[in-house]
Amino acid sequence: MILVMCAKIVFPETAMRKTLEVRKIIDVVISSSWRELTSRAEFTLPRNISFFDRYKIKEVFRIGDPVIIQLGYDSQLYEEFSGYVVSVSADIPITIRCEDEMWRLKQIPVNYSSSAAILQTMLSQICPGYSIDALEGVSLGGVRFAKTTVAKVLEKLQQDFNLYSYMKGKQLVCGKYYADDTTAPAVSFHLERNLVSNDLNYRSKEDIILKVKGTSMLSNGGKIEFELGDDGGDNLNLSYYNITIRAELERLVRDDYEKRKRDGFDGTITAFGVPRVQHGMKANLQSFIYPDRNGTYYIDAVEKHFDEQGYRQQITLGGKVT
Repeated sequence: MILVMCAKIVFPETAMRKTLEVRKIIDVVISSSWRELTSRAEFTLPRNISFFDRYKIKEVFRIGDPVIIQLGYDSQLYEEFSGYVVSVSADIPITIRCEDEMWRLKQIPVNYSSSAAILQTMLSQICPGYSIDALEGVSLGGVRFAKTTVAKVLEKLQQDFNLYSYMKGKQLVCGKYYADDTTAPAVSFHLERNLVSNDLNYRSKEDIILKVKGTSMLSNGGKIEFELGDDGGDNLNLSYYNITIRAELERLVRDDYEKRKRDGFDGTITAFGVPRVQHGMKANLQSFIYPDRNGTYYIDAVEKHFDEQGYRQQITLGGKVT
């Protein structure tokens, strides 16, 4: 069965123009990951769009204009990106770069100080009008952010506390690497049947050289540290919060060490446009040749390509679930 690719890019109404819909595109690339503050999209429009004959490009697209990208097959469209225009090329054909809601959020000015900051409370105060989904029970101790922006605060949380942030629609997620609250079932991929290609490495747990360093950040600004594993391999830094007993920290580090020192794949797979996935979901990998290697993995990142070569999803695997 041959599926027909389809796309629709919507530029909602602004003060300068009415709503504009474009269904003819040359290419689209969309990238997102929990490791990146901002999800990004870039697309190129063809020359022969009649709307551009009547208006100057600068009158049509302005920095900050909203944009929605929908992709799919056989007239079944799915929203793959929602955000804002951040740059428009001066050349023809027109290339437009976009960023998600984080583009607006991270520009908000911040003046904040607290002797005992709680992550959820602080983010709610410095990000007015946004829903916050922060890791529960995180105390940051004394903090001071003067004459800065939300972007700088989020970068500081990542650098100093290992707390990564990203947008889920209009909601700011902080400290939750995977969408562990999602009810979406794992998406199945057969390595020999319904993938375009894969760049995977299979490693047995005996081959995995790993050192885990766990740090418990205390509410008074202090910290407790514990390391487990061997030098010469992968290094993983994990942060815990308000674990005041060293024995409890050691238990948590050992648990996380064992979760990561498992037989399994790492790397990327390239799938067709459907079934669609996004980071935080789970991929269930199955193999006819090596059934003992079947397993479920978190999805760390997704890069989507839509062009004359087809509609593809490059999926980066994260930790193994089962």
